Amino acid sequence: MNFNPLDTIWDAYRAAEDAFKVSGRVVIFSDNATEKLDGLDDNATEVLKAVAFAEHKRGLNLLNRVKIINQSDASNFLKQSFEIIDDLFVLALWATFERYIRDFLQEKGEKVREMLPCDFANVFYQHLSKEIDYWKPEEILDLFQQSLFKENKSKIWLAKDVLYYRNWIAHGKNIQKIPTIVTPKAAYDRLYEIIEVLIANR
Repeated sequence: MNFNPLDTIWDAYRAAEDAFKVSGRVVIFSDNATEKLDGLDDNATEVLKAVAFAEHKRGLNLLNRVKIINQSDASNFLKQSFEIIDDLFVLALWATFERYIRDFLQEKGEKVREMLPCDFANVFYQHLSKEIDYWKPEEILDLFQQSLFKENKSKIWLAKDVLYYRNWIAHGKNIQKIPTIVTPKAAYDRLYEIIEVLIANR
């Protein structure tokens, strides 16, 4: 694989981010229209009342099309939802990254097939390839830190922060053990750089 698989996940995140922004604007428009209508007094002209009512109705119609939004507290609902989306995308970025680095190692392991005797080499590779899927992610990162990144170990340290944050999310967010918070953008940037180095060394 000579392209960075994180791009697809990142594009999906940006699309989700845009969708939340649009939803937020719908909520703001609806809230403003309601406030404007409620703020009119008896001295308001019929034209102003008609315009305010039309905007209020339009705001309600827009909200009604987004069935999932809790209209009684839409702004907070969207904020909490996007925080969950952030965490899910960190999980997705890490899962994609982890699959890539395992594939990278399995591909590099194919060199053992060149050993003699051939029967032993093939069986040895099959065993090695299976075992790589069970190696701990932190150990794989250590392997990279001691080789491809020995001159730039900080990149691996930053990737480990993504791993620790991913683990914290995946295991229920223990509030007694909160790790360094990693945003989707930070996770993407850190993991992307590592994959780019691996691509260059395939």
